[in-house]
Amino acid sequence: MRMSHGIFFYGEWDREGFVIPEEFRLDEHSKLHEAIHVFYSAGGYDFFRVTDPEQYAANWLDFLGCLYLEIDEGKYESDGQLHKNPLCDEQRKTLAAQGVPEIFTADMI
Repeated sequence: MRMSHGIFFYGEWDREGFVIPEEFRLDEHSKLHEAIHVFYSAGGYDFFRVTDPEQYAANWLDFLGCLYLEIDEGKYESDGQLHKNPLCDEQRKTLAAQGVPEIFTADMI
């Protein structure tokens, strides 16, 4: 979607009537691996790569920013099972070098 001030990424999130997809909804029973899965399924890798927030949909940034904080602050607990992080090795290294917390780059138990 081309806007007068540039290209909007994830622009559908700011369209009137947009509803967050059911597969991105978490509740009080959700586990850490589910929250990480939603984060990356909704575009979490891109979230860490944002350099100009004006180019991204505000609702998308808000959604992922809130989810990031919830994960980082420990809202979601582990279920005690090994879960592979969805990132490839190159993406993990890039984010680790960027200073992204390990909870977003490592496999988890």
